[in-house]
Amino acid sequence: MKLLDCVNGAKNVLIVGHVRPDGDCFGSGLAMKRILENRGASVDFVVDSVLPEQYSFMKNFNDVNKIKLSSYDLAISVDCADELRLGSYYTTFKNCKASINIDHHATNTKFGKFNFVQDVSSTCEVIYYLLKEDNVFDDVIAENLYTGLSTDTGHFKHNNTTPKTFAMAGDLITYNFNPQYIHDMLYRNNSIKRTKLLAKALNNIRFYKDNRIAIITITSQMLKDCDCIMTDTEGIIDFGMGIGCVDVSVCMTQQAQHSYKVSFRSKNVNVAQSAQVFGGGGHVLAAGCVVNGYYEDCISKILKSITDGMED
Repeated sequence: MKLLDCVNGAKNVLIVGHVRPDGDCFGSGLAMKRILENRGASVDFVVDSVLPEQYSFMKNFNDVNKIKLSSYDLAISVDCADELRLGSYYTTFKNCKASINIDHHATNTKFGKFNFVQDVSSTCEVIYYLLKEDNVFDDVIAENLYTGLSTDTGHFKHNNTTPKTFAMAGDLITYNFNPQYIHDMLYRNNSIKRTKLLAKALNNIRFYKDNRIAIITITSQMLKDCDCIMTDTEGIIDFGMGIGCVDVSVCMTQQAQHSYKVSFRSKNVNVAQSAQVFGGGGHVLAAGCVVNGYYEDCISKILKSITDGMED
């Protein structure tokens, strides 16, 4: 069944992105919102998180979390690998009589009534493939899809970038928006407070297994000192990946006294397996989870989950 067949007739739609949303979450959610509104539907797009200001440049960003509807006949999740990523909106999604799950994570649990899951670079790429022949894109939709594509490929640096990904980007930039502006807003627009947080994080980077593993830690106190929130940590992990000898970069962000949000990035090690040890998931070279316990114990458990999958 085609995606448009699943949304036909829907009048009131809820789109849910994941907690701690990123560019792909916003790009895919805002694109789907506009596509449905252009077809006459009323749409709320929500995420169970404070909105990160670094994406405020995106078209229609101010519509996120502005709830106008009291009930929904269709719920759509974007960029959510499992139900937990919906946060407090899980119950609303589950109780909706029709639901669609659009995602690109290999570990997706197929929790929707209809599941459109492809193991590609981004959820924006999934949406592009599903709808490119249906003549539903306009300049704003193309810009949102391009933004999500750029963020989830590290601006076309990650190994999830394929010839089809470049072809998609090439098609999107034929629409009327400025790719250079998108690049500047995403990668040349750090706030002073986030730059200070980055300095603190990199000052305490630790290396293991002959410098093949880098672990970056961001504590609650660091966030407070720099007047930052969790979403300000996005991208910091890539500084570990930029070190030549490092095979795996880890970013541990403290979210409670003995609880850490952990992100993994890898050049050649299956870190999805590492994340799955702790109930998380993701892609082979990019994954995430939550690890609970005392800090040094968490370090030990994380290191074991990585080294078990490394060749000596």
